[in-house]
Amino acid sequence: MEGMSTLENCFDTDWVCSSNEAVKIRFVQPLSETDSEHDETKVKEFSPEFTYPIFGDKEQIFGYKNLSIKLYYASGSLTTYFDVTYDKKAPLADNAVERIKEFIPNDFITNYDTFLQTIKSDSENFRPMGEKFSEYRLNDDDDRVYEIYKATFVTPRFKEFHRRLQIFVLFYIEAGSYIDEDDDKWEIALIFEKKTVGDSKVYSIVGYCTMYMYYFLTGTGSSNENHTNTHNKPPLHLSINQGGQIRDNIRVRISQFLILPHFQREGHGNKFYQALYQSFLADSRIKEITVEDSSDRFQEIRDKNDIRFLREDRALEGLKAPVGKNVFNELQKKYKLNKRQMARCIEIELLRNLNKTDPVAYKAYRLQVKQRLYLWNEDILRQLDRAERIQKLEETFKGLEEDYYSIILQL
Repeated sequence: MEGMSTLENCFDTDWVCSSNEAVKIRFVQPLSETDSEHDETKVKEFSPEFTYPIFGDKEQIFGYKNLSIKLYYASGSLTTYFDVTYDKKAPLADNAVERIKEFIPNDFITNYDTFLQTIKSDSENFRPMGEKFSEYRLNDDDDRVYEIYKATFVTPRFKEFHRRLQIFVLFYIEAGSYIDEDDDKWEIALIFEKKTVGDSKVYSIVGYCTMYMYYFLTGTGSSNENHTNTHNKPPLHLSINQGGQIRDNIRVRISQFLILPHFQREGHGNKFYQALYQSFLADSRIKEITVEDSSDRFQEIRDKNDIRFLREDRALEGLKAPVGKNVFNELQKKYKLNKRQMARCIEIELLRNLNKTDPVAYKAYRLQVKQRLYLWNEDILRQLDRAERIQKLEETFKGLEEDYYSIILQL
């Protein structure tokens, strides 16, 4: 039958490609005065780590030969160039264009020359939105300054900017999802690089963090980071009267924390977290800091920086296992860490100072850690018989001890 051979050939694996490899991401900066033309070989290209929210769990696209999905961004404003090219397309091919268009705003540019012209204009006119609350340099002799701003969805220009920015959550945070821009309890912190290009100050987005501010009554207790999803459904107690003193008791939950790929492995994650933590400590309304579904990488950043701060403040000096409840509660209240994170910091510092050749001291340490692990996993452990429970706790303790040593080596 006419066309049947072409259709049959479409089911060959040559017509199936990885959506992670097909998507090409670039962050494009304006030309410097020494550049006569735009040299694409100088622009680094990135691929997403995840595309399953867009193209399905298999992260595959069917029906194309040499498919390329270009998402190029102005480094500051994130003005977007979107283009899809391929050598051949099968009759029943997936609609790659429509899949992407569902996740990006419709103000993208499809002409590359127009995009380059827009980059120049944006670089001259774009400025960060929101309220600046911190800045840092990676090197003292570097003329690049990294400024940190805080915004909400009512901040002028931010909502439109965030609609361009949010796709990177899908691309680089596992199980990431879009947040509800109609929920006024979201706050977003943004890092921008500021550097001199010619006579202009040019800003580039480095990373951002979404934070959910919700209220809790004094006496409701500390969060154990039970991974409640705040993206679309706020905690039930938000429906109570939020007037008066209740509004002065805020539990902030860090939801998404991302450094964009071209700025990763430079130290921005540590600097960003330090600035956020200092801002939380300085805000008298905030009583506790929690994290939603922390990745291993973010947990490492958090552990290192929390412990460094506590050590610099001499908060953990002289502690020995078992640490009393009153001491623990005082530390937690002062430093606004939730129970689990406060316990981790104490346990890491105790291990750092522990003489493991002292059997009494090491036993006291093991018992303190295992008691916390048991309470944290009580529902699961109670289903095991005593021998299995002891074995599982010992395995978990050994794994945690190994993790702690890896943190200690980085301090």
